[in-house]
Amino acid sequence: MTDIDLALLTIGQAPRPDLSASIRAVLPARTRVEEFGVLDGLSRAEAEEHFGAREDGAVLITRLQDGDTITLDPGRIEDGLQRCLERLEAEGVRTIAVLCTGEFPTLQTREAWLMEPDRVITTAIPTLVRDATVGVLVPLAEQIAEAREKWSVLAGEVHFAAASPFDDGTDALVAAAEELVAQGARVLVLDCMAYGERHHAALRAAGVTVAVLVSGQVFAHALAPFLR
Repeated sequence: MTDIDLALLTIGQAPRPDLSASIRAVLPARTRVEEFGVLDGLSRAEAEEHFGAREDGAVLITRLQDGDTITLDPGRIEDGLQRCLERLEAEGVRTIAVLCTGEFPTLQTREAWLMEPDRVITTAIPTLVRDATVGVLVPLAEQIAEAREKWSVLAGEVHFAAASPFDDGTDALVAAAEELVAQGARVLVLDCMAYGERHHAALRAAGVTVAVLVSGQVFAHALAPFLR
């Protein structure tokens, strides 16, 4: 049996402190956490061969350990995540959190508690924002069409923009957020686990005053009670 209390599973390569920081910040100090990735041990060429995005298909984006980003096919990644879940369960892990806000409808475990950000945020955020006009930020413009379907659960008007959380600077993020606010957004949703506190802080520093919901932080507070 493993002595891990919580396995954090990314679609890329582990560890990813930029993704896990929000979760680690709200967990009890005694919690034993380890990180795993679907692409662990693979070269970029191997990752692209087995999991790379298909032409004109849906896309996910993540960062490799060398700092470069890679675009991935959601279906292939879902298969990879499932294999990782089965391996972690076989090793005795009983709580597993996926570190991606993508939709993975077929993921399942036999006994382990599986927490998926997509299921959490698309349930919690509509309750929080009610019928307010919402602006949703995603990493890539190619993801907006899928995001429209995902966030159709919101009761109010929804606008979308893209700005990569992997850029060193935050100018594009601020510009995208200001565009959404100009369209009437009273709440901004940062829909990717790679958005973090630095992005929230950059928006505040730029004078963006509307509510900002960072997916990783919303997910972290939902997950924390299961580890206490």
